[in-house]
Amino acid sequence: MSKMYFKVLSIGVALFALWSCGGNNNDAYQQQQVPVPVQEQPVQAAPVDSAMAQDPAQAQAAPATTVQGLPEAITAFIKQHFPNAQVVGVEPDHDHGGLEYDVYLNDGTQIDFDANNQWDQVESMKGVPAFFIPKGIANYVRSNYQNTVITKINKEYHGYEIELNNGVELNFDRSGNFMGMDD
Repeated sequence: MSKMYFKVLSIGVALFALWSCGGNNNDAYQQQQVPVPVQEQPVQAAPVDSAMAQDPAQAQAAPATTVQGLPEAITAFIKQHFPNAQVVGVEPDHDHGGLEYDVYLNDGTQIDFDANNQWDQVESMKGVPAFFIPKGIANYVRSNYQNTVITKINKEYHGYEIELNNGVELNFDRSGNFMGMDD
């Protein structure tokens, strides 16, 4: 144990000596710096009216939006199902061949929309609103996982994948029938 301690200590001292002997040559130091990648954060979305676009021709050609960067269909969906929430972030996503959006609300809800402006995932630590949960899934969870909350629902090819606040992940078919648990 003591040999390892001295080895680590020796390496640390050597590194410190190399660093401190670099002198005051700031230009050389700045040239050697390597940029550190920054994790992309959601874009802050400010309410805007498409009629206020700088170019009137662009305002007529572009689809109407009420939140910067969101199609009108998504904005209308959010207003209908989350009337008291505000959009605080929008993250466009080009991963699946079309423009998709991850939308963040001030109540902590995240809604992911596909390229057709349809929701495909909803996540909320307070619980996913009942509107998103098919009746069969709600009944199964209520019967088999009492005192839990669905915190995530994801539309999959086969049906739905949900996550409960206790970490359990369950799969259901398109009709809401239980198919199994995720590992």
